[in-house]
Amino acid sequence: MADIVFKNGSIYCVEPKGKWVEAVAIKAGFFIAVGTNKEIAEYITAHTEVVDLGGKTVIPSLHDMHTHALVGAYELLNTCNLPTSSFSTLANLLEAISNFATDNPEAEWISGGAWQPSIQNQLHKSQLDKIDANRPILLYDFSHHNAWVNSKALELAGINAETEDPKGGIIERDQSGEPTGVLLEGATQLVAKHITFYEKYDRAQAAKHIMEQFNQYGITSIKDALADKTVLETYNKLDKENHLHMRIAAYLPWKASVLGAETTEAEQVELINNRKQYQTELVKTDFVKMFIDGVPAAKTAVFYEGYQGEENYHYLEELLINPDTLQQAFIDYDKQGISVKVHATGDAAVSTVLDAIEATKVENGSTHMRHQIAHASFVQPKDYARFAQLNAIAEFSPLLWVPTITHEGNKLVLGEERADEGYPIKSVVATGATTVYGSDYPITPDPNPWHAMEGLITRKDPTGELPGTVNEEERIDIYTAIELFTINGAKSMYTEDVTGSIEVGKSADMIVLNQNIFEVDSSNIHQTEVLLTLFKGVKVHEKQE
Repeated sequence: MADIVFKNGSIYCVEPKGKWVEAVAIKAGFFIAVGTNKEIAEYITAHTEVVDLGGKTVIPSLHDMHTHALVGAYELLNTCNLPTSSFSTLANLLEAISNFATDNPEAEWISGGAWQPSIQNQLHKSQLDKIDANRPILLYDFSHHNAWVNSKALELAGINAETEDPKGGIIERDQSGEPTGVLLEGATQLVAKHITFYEKYDRAQAAKHIMEQFNQYGITSIKDALADKTVLETYNKLDKENHLHMRIAAYLPWKASVLGAETTEAEQVELINNRKQYQTELVKTDFVKMFIDGVPAAKTAVFYEGYQGEENYHYLEELLINPDTLQQAFIDYDKQGISVKVHATGDAAVSTVLDAIEATKVENGSTHMRHQIAHASFVQPKDYARFAQLNAIAEFSPLLWVPTITHEGNKLVLGEERADEGYPIKSVVATGATTVYGSDYPITPDPNPWHAMEGLITRKDPTGELPGTVNEEERIDIYTAIELFTINGAKSMYTEDVTGSIEVGKSADMIVLNQNIFEVDSSNIHQTEVLLTLFKGVKVHEKQE
């Protein structure tokens, strides 16, 4: 008999595809029956809690397959948050930084973000020196790959006109060779590794804060895309204390130097080797994250064709990891049962990662491993079918490219026509590939999945702030979008037998919505609110109407 029954609902199961039911019965955290009201009535006893859904829409709870949850929340609560509006000017940013410096005199460092690539050529260390010349300042860009720092930060890091660019990084300089204060990719780590955070809220508090927010949005499974030792220790502790209402795939960094991964390569390898000690029932650690390129707007994404106005562009010279090194790493990690996620935004970068996955299949044979390409922003048509052929996961982050200031930055360096040809979700889906959604929070300041879902379907800015569409031929329908957020996410986490759909025997992970997202105008999907989130049969979020 059931512990709890939900009846009179419009419940979309996702699998089998197209299946709708009226009611579900749950016992000990699992679905024990799905069907009509009459069928489920047999599971009701005097001790069963019965919830009348009143016709409301129910779907499986959601998956966010690319987030930096703990780091993002920790930054939000403890660092300088720059205005994120598309219309924010340099003056707006400087005002926010000045206010933070004044309001936080105890902070040893002034750190935070995020500035947009459209103002990169306006940035200089002297602007930050005027705010505070005695304390180091480091402010990340929207991607967290690049940073704007003051003279004090450069001094602490020992960066001057004689300092050579690090491998995989650029120290921007003026005509005299003096560093300007803008650091790209690997150069950011030269300063970031020295940061001392001013901690108003500790990491456990930050983790609880962001997990509650995810649950409010209906999310109960995430991939933390760069989990260092501190992140792993925090998740491990929360799960053991029963404060973690979330399944987490934690990606350990390898040759990575952004977003909390300011550690040496030797330390990263040691963490990967010791990964099992951080694993719990809900936190899985057989995952590794790499970066093969950067972001288009900063001209660090790697394409076959060069950026506008550039000559003698050779993509192989721009890759952050040598292709042979990448292939060997894939082969080695695949043998260990470790899934690899690689950040790749340019088309040449995507091809290079697919080549590595293909080489791994040749060397190791066909394994159950599902490696993943993060963002897959620009993909050559010749590569569309390779995702399915190689059992590789294609991950898309719509809030990075539906009409946004980030996409505007892409147009500046690629040209409008070329920039608008990206993000080929529909084409990749059509090949039978498993595609998933990732917010990339805090790169996108709000992990609200409903804005992202609308963007996938309309290819428009859900906020209405920026007009137009981006490559609208690649729009997908609501049913396909739901799969990205549910069963496909579960497949990429190897949990499709546990969650991702409403089926007998699976964990009772589901959400009740305030509107029927299958019937409302697609331009209103962003207005969706989650009234109830169920995780393992337990109510982890409930909104009072």
